[in-house]
Amino acid sequence: MRNALAVILTATLTLACSKPQDIVFGPEPLRQISEQGDQFKKLPEEDRTLLVAYLGVTQIGKAFGAETKSPTGRTVGEVLADARAWKERVQAAEAEAKKREAEAEALKAKVLAERKAIMERISSSVVVAIIGTRVLPKNYDAGRYSEMLSISYAIENKSEKAFLQLKGRAVFKDATGDLVGWLPVDFDEPVGAGKTLKTTTGRGWKLNEFRNGEIEKIAGREFSSMKATFEPESIAFEGGEVLKAPEVRE
Repeated sequence: MRNALAVILTATLTLACSKPQDIVFGPEPLRQISEQGDQFKKLPEEDRTLLVAYLGVTQIGKAFGAETKSPTGRTVGEVLADARAWKERVQAAEAEAKKREAEAEALKAKVLAERKAIMERISSSVVVAIIGTRVLPKNYDAGRYSEMLSISYAIENKSEKAFLQLKGRAVFKDATGDLVGWLPVDFDEPVGAGKTLKTTTGRGWKLNEFRNGEIEKIAGREFSSMKATFEPESIAFEGGEVLKAPEVRE
C-alpha cells in the first residue's frame, strides 16, 4: 500500500513540475521560449502570443532605461499575470484614445457646421464678385518699393442694413479645380443697404521675386485662366450686429 502511495505521489509531482506555467525564466527569456518550444507549446496559443509580446516590450523598455520588472528568476505563470495586466492597461489606453479621437471628430464636425451656417447667413446678405487681378509696378513716389498684386471686387449689400466691415478669403483655383492660392481680404468701406460698391483692397500684396508663394502664384497667372471666389468669414452691421464664423485652421 505504501509503495502504491509513493508511486502516485511521485507521478503527481512529476506532472505538476511539467506544467509550462512552472518553468522559471533565465536571463534570456525569448531564447528560452525558442529552445524549449515543446514545453511552451503546451500553453494556450493566446497566452504564448501575449507572453512573447510582453517579453519583447520588456526588453525594449529595458534598452531605453525604463524601469520594468525583470522576468529572470520568475515563473512563466507569474510573468503571464504581469502580461495580462499590461494587456488590460494597453487596451484601456487604446479605448481612451479612441474616445478622445471620436470626441475631437464630433467637435470638429460641430464647428464646421457652425462655420458653414454663419458663412451661408453672410452670403445671403452680401455678394462679393472678384472682378480681376493686376500687378502694380514699383513706384517709389507712391510708396511702392516692390511690385504689388491688386485685386478688384464688386460688393452688393442685399440686406436691409448697412454693413461696416466684411472679412473673408479670396480663393483662386485653376481650370482643373486645383487650388492656386488664397488671400485674406478685409473690406472696411461701409456699404449701404441695397447698394453696390466696386473697390480694391488697399494697395494689395507685396510680390517677392525670390519666392513662389501663393501671392506670386496668383499674380503669375492670367485672371481669365482661374476661377476666383470669395468665402465670407465675418461681417459687422450698422447697429452693432456681428456675424463671425468659427476659425478652422488648415
